[in-house]
Amino acid sequence: MAARLFSPAASIARWAQFVQNPSVLSQTLFQPATLTLTIPGLLSDIWDSILRAVPKKKTSHMKKRHRQMAGKALKDVKNLNTCPGCGQIKRAHVLCPHCVSDIKKQWATAKTA
Repeated sequence: MAARLFSPAASIARWAQFVQNPSVLSQTLFQPATLTLTIPGLLSDIWDSILRAVPKKKTSHMKKRHRQMAGKALKDVKNLNTCPGCGQIKRAHVLCPHCVSDIKKQWATAKTA
């Protein structure tokens, strides 16, 4: 039964019946599909969404700056060492602020003397 349905002769016979019947051809091939659009309803939906997407007020300078600076948090300092001169904690490859202030005080006293 299945071999008879899918044989080339059977498919050609079905195609011949389809082509010979003019009512089937006129209904399927020569009539365009009817398209119904509700244009006013579609436009009103689009217009409503456009109107809702607009901000009501101008964004203030402060809010813009907050938004721009939001992802720039301070990073943790990982390169800390002890100063060989005074033993206080300092950043690596940077002069010790405690030693620098001591040197400035000594220079100030040397200038006045």
